[in-house]
Amino acid sequence: MILVGEMRDRETIEIALTAAETGHLVFSTLHTIDASKTVDRIVGTFEAGDQQTIRTRLAASFRYFISQRLVPVKGGGRIAVIEMLKSTMRTREYIERGENEGKTLLDAMRDGEMEGMQYFDGEIEKLIRDGTITYSTGLLYATNPGNLQVQLVGYTFDDEGTPAAG
Repeated sequence: MILVGEMRDRETIEIALTAAETGHLVFSTLHTIDASKTVDRIVGTFEAGDQQTIRTRLAASFRYFISQRLVPVKGGGRIAVIEMLKSTMRTREYIERGENEGKTLLDAMRDGEMEGMQYFDGEIEKLIRDGTITYSTGLLYATNPGNLQVQLVGYTFDDEGTPAAG
């Protein structure tokens, strides 16, 4: 097992990727807003001529991309909201070929709940519905606030942003 504190440059990413390809379990951090942006950041670190090779290597060697956001809860404190992208045939294909209309990693995470995947806005929606976080906080921390609003159509909220009874 290899722990890389943060992958900040091409050389570090290359070393981590090579280690993963040779059977090592590699854990690392990368400052991005979500799992799909992590893929974009890794691939984008390399020159355009090398990006398809990196996509192929990354698709073959990754197991999970896990992202977290610390979201304020009602009453104080924070809760970790987790996004999890798992290596499946579909997600490997999307990483290798690149995302396009109707074939995004977010779509794969939405559809992959039975496989253990989850996405930020789905988890935030659950926290709003059960009253752990306020509606306004959920919208503030959502990846796509507009889509989250659509998911919550039909819910009414009291002045504190808690789902109202009825």
